Amino acid sequence: MKKIYFSSFILLCMVLGSCKKDFLTELSVNPNKPSQATPELVLPGTLTGAAAILNNPGGPYQLVAAWMGYYNYGGGYSFNSTAAEYLLTNDNPQPWDAWYGVLTNLDYVEKNSTDPAMSNFLAVAKIMKAFGFQHLVDVYGKVPYSEAFKGSANFFPKYDDGSAVYDSLVLNINTALDLINKNSASATSLGSSDVMFGGDMTMWAKFANTVKLRILVRQSEVAAKQDYIKTELANTASVGYLGLGEDAIVNPGYLNTAGKQSPFYGYFVTPTNTLGSYSYIRASKTAMDFYKTTNDPRLGYFYATKGADPTNKNVGTTVKDFYKVEVPQNPNDYDADPFGIQKIQTSVGSGIGPGLIKSNDQGAPLITAAESFFLQSEAALRGYTSGDAQQLYQNGITASFEYLGVHSSTQDADALAAAYYSQSDVKNVSWPSGFNSQLEAILTQKWASLNGINPVESWNDLRRTGYPIVPLSVDPSNTKTHIPYRFYYPTGEFQKNAANVKAAGGDKIDPFVDKVFWMP
Repeated sequence: MKKIYFSSFILLCMVLGSCKKDFLTELSVNPNKPSQATPELVLPGTLTGAAAILNNPGGPYQLVAAWMGYYNYGGGYSFNSTAAEYLLTNDNPQPWDAWYGVLTNLDYVEKNSTDPAMSNFLAVAKIMKAFGFQHLVDVYGKVPYSEAFKGSANFFPKYDDGSAVYDSLVLNINTALDLINKNSASATSLGSSDVMFGGDMTMWAKFANTVKLRILVRQSEVAAKQDYIKTELANTASVGYLGLGEDAIVNPGYLNTAGKQSPFYGYFVTPTNTLGSYSYIRASKTAMDFYKTTNDPRLGYFYATKGADPTNKNVGTTVKDFYKVEVPQNPNDYDADPFGIQKIQTSVGSGIGPGLIKSNDQGAPLITAAESFFLQSEAALRGYTSGDAQQLYQNGITASFEYLGVHSSTQDADALAAAYYSQSDVKNVSWPSGFNSQLEAILTQKWASLNGINPVESWNDLRRTGYPIVPLSVDPSNTKTHIPYRFYYPTGEFQKNAANVKAAGGDKIDPFVDKVFWMP
């Protein structure tokens, strides 16, 4: 059998682990009996699989989180030269197989939902395929698309140009939105198969518009696409985008059991309440210093106080209760190494905080309302839409505070967010004047909100615009002058689809020279 993404249908195994029978495969059925594999059974695993890719701190985007100033590595561990020296290989980092595994299953849902009664499933499959393929294009550029998923009809799909894939994704989202608008009320409900919105097709329409907005704004530096972007975004006004309290969060019913924990929480804490990799993935001085210097109460939610950990609720004089955050925080309670240095030991440094490590059953976000608002703000700033860029920017900050649960004894998240963005003359917090300063503020606050949530989106913004500005590794052995532009193609492609990956130039890729089509 060829690789998973070339088969006609392969139901989802554990995306970032082995294919043993566990929580995700319990949502599947025997692929040798396709008559049993209904879209209702397959859809939950596709959503959970996408969430697992994006929400596993040990997954394929861990290096990106370090590059972007979110994560560092603990003192006492072997020095992570792979991250600190920007060393990429054909095997690491590598989200290729994970995404194509999810996309293969989404393609199965799509092909088996052609009955008009299944139009909701068809719409969701198209939306999620657009979501997944954008991630692949953003990391690799050219990818198998038009000839993918044909099974024995074509084991060796050609690579399509990233710009053409993007155009097709927008068309598919438009088709999905038409299906929702025309048929969702009379079609079979998604019901419990929808582990993100519980069958709410209005929310799926908003999510689709937000994915479309992300695809279009990503092309902001492509001169030939400007009129196209405006025209396509004009069609989103009637439904709108994800708003306050409308984070797109997957939760199939995570439990405090091995293999069933929420992927983010489970990376750091075991079901028996012992530390997993909490002492290894640590806070980065880059983001920490931003929160400190801008008087940002999110500091104590993204990062923990020195020596605290999520298994300990001890309230003492030296180590504070992990889940009891004081607002405002004392900056001296938090410490981290700059990226490229690993000296601070766990007992005297900061790890990932309680706004991110919430509970074993916490949901796994695909797109937060904060990201949606910052995308909307940038679209308005660029004149693509008629929105108020400043108000949308401030809404993005508010949504971030809400997601983290920031609060004090007297003020809730909204009040604290308003106090934060109302500060006078604080760079990248106060709303500035001038296009470049406003764009930098939007993308810096977007970066600040996506800490531990979606590092690859901040990396995309940096490659596209130069913002946010993050320092390079201070490792003396680092010789790179900028963060990588892309990943290598995986080894498996050179083994099993060599002619096509070479025809796409994959054997000559330099991640520090070759750019994705939307990069200037």
